[in-house]
Amino acid sequence: MMFYRAVAGPTTQDRLLAVNVLGTNTVVILALLAAGLGEPWFLDIALIYALLNFLMAIAISKFTVERGGVL
Repeated sequence: MMFYRAVAGPTTQDRLLAVNVLGTNTVVILALLAAGLGEPWFLDIALIYALLNFLMAIAISKFTVERGGVL
């Protein structure tokens, strides 16, 4: 369902939210891999990915607001 929303979401906000949820799920999977396999470098990748996911969401939201796509 999230992949569908990311590709064909009716609005930019739907696509942004779907991509953000996919990114959050990826971070959780990486954190679980780090804990399960005892490999701490998975956690480093998860933290970097979470930061990039957050920055992407902020940047796209700011771009959308400035173009008048919200409200």
